[in-house]
Amino acid sequence: MIRIPTPSMPSAGKLLATLVLLAAISPFVVFAVPQAVGADEGFVVLSGSMEPALSPGDVVIVDAAAPVRVGDVITYRTGGDSVPTTHRVVGERDGGYETKGDANENVDAGLVGPEAIIGRTVLVIPFVGHVILWANTPVGYVSLVVGPLVLLGVSELFAWARREPGVDASGETRHRAAGSDPERDRSATDAAGADVDTPAAGVRASGADPEAPAPQSAGTVAVAAVDLKLTLLAMAALFAYAGWNVYREFAVAAAPNPVSVGALTGGLLGLLFAGSVTLTAWRASRAAAAPSSTPALTDGSGDVEVRDE
Repeated sequence: MIRIPTPSMPSAGKLLATLVLLAAISPFVVFAVPQAVGADEGFVVLSGSMEPALSPGDVVIVDAAAPVRVGDVITYRTGGDSVPTTHRVVGERDGGYETKGDANENVDAGLVGPEAIIGRTVLVIPFVGHVILWANTPVGYVSLVVGPLVLLGVSELFAWARREPGVDASGETRHRAAGSDPERDRSATDAAGADVDTPAAGVRASGADPEAPAPQSAGTVAVAAVDLKLTLLAMAALFAYAGWNVYREFAVAAAPNPVSVGALTGGLLGLLFAGSVTLTAWRASRAAAAPSSTPALTDGSGDVEVRDE
């Protein structure tokens, strides 16, 4: 009989923590992937020319396909300036748009042609831009990307160094099968007599636990499944973040920063390595969990008794 474990419901604390985490990362996901909300691009407000509607550090999500009317806030490029401007449309004249910052007294010089408009602002996310600008600094990059990866590696090294040589990752002695007692086994052997046949090599004893972990060699390092998953997620986050930086640098300066390229390469290699290790461990666990097609004899003779549970 195969028993299927019933999944337990998460506690209120875990559910609340998950909701808080999703709420915290959602603004950054929308900024990185505006297509998730049906927009096209996201920008960080750098000046206070649009206060109080927009403040420095706010993020504006713009839609290139949205129609533009008087009173809308648009993001556009002016001349050779590589940094876009986000102002409000205050009028239309000669096929162009007059724009003005809400905090400015005068309208902007010149008209904004339709070809210069990047899109109309459809969503404003406050305060998120401060974190994004800080993350693009060397200190922010080290704190948010390099720091967590270093801490993860150091914690794994400490856990491996503190682990006893004869103990595996689960805390059980490698040379002792789960649930076995050496003193009890020795007493049982003495009581049975000296002519008791020894089970053949590679055949499980009748009282052994079939799910007991196999002994590991001295050169094997055990890694918990949760550590593999965390490493895989960290490498994926590093690869995505570095790829986004390289894309933005290509769009702005047509030449990425060498640091971003190195981080992208490292993230890709780490993602491939962590993925291959995780896939190998998953295949090994499935192979170990597969039932044997031929039941093993306990004494090398006689009929096989199969118990139907």
